[in-house]
Amino acid sequence: MRILVVTETDACCGPMAAAFLRDYSVANEVVSAGRNPAETVDSMVVALMKECLVDLSGYQPRDVKEIHVSAFDAIYECPDTPVPDSLESGRLLRDLVKNEAYLFLRRV
Repeated sequence: MRILVVTETDACCGPMAAAFLRDYSVANEVVSAGRNPAETVDSMVVALMKECLVDLSGYQPRDVKEIHVSAFDAIYECPDTPVPDSLESGRLLRDLVKNEAYLFLRRV
């Protein structure tokens, strides 16, 4: 299954959700993109995902306008929340994104 994760900036929740969706099934091809992509993924997001053994350090946010949306089987509109201000709040957000991504995958 091909899944497109769409957020506003593709710098926080989008890359996290895409990573978790890929982890849930190797049969899934997952791409994340933003409506107004940021220059880079936030460094705190990179640190938070390293705790889950996911390396986002080389990830470059993408523009959804450059993606052929019709090529995907499902689109996950992931809410793009502000980057957390502490590791503690970041962990809560990361765990929420992980759970929401799992629930999305169960519905499709």
